[in-house]
Amino acid sequence: MTGFVRGALAGAAGTTALNAITYADMALRARPASTTPEQMVDKASTLTKIDIPGARQERDNRVAGLAPLLGGSASGPASDRLPA
Repeated sequence: MTGFVRGALAGAAGTTALNAITYADMALRARPASTTPEQMVDKASTLTKIDIPGARQERDNRVAGLAPLLGGSASGPASDRLPA
């Protein structure tokens, strides 16, 4: 097994563990999911003047689908400046 494959497997295992702990914490504390990624998609859409099409529910679903693609870019100092 190459180092690349071992690294990919380790990354997948770490991501799976982090997701499991995060969702377990949400369930135990009755904590909702973060809306920061969706806010970042809306902000990026506004700044770039790229419209996200669809009626309200359809657009919201598109934003929710795009939000995870931001990955870690929605954390850190930039997300601290978003309105609550």
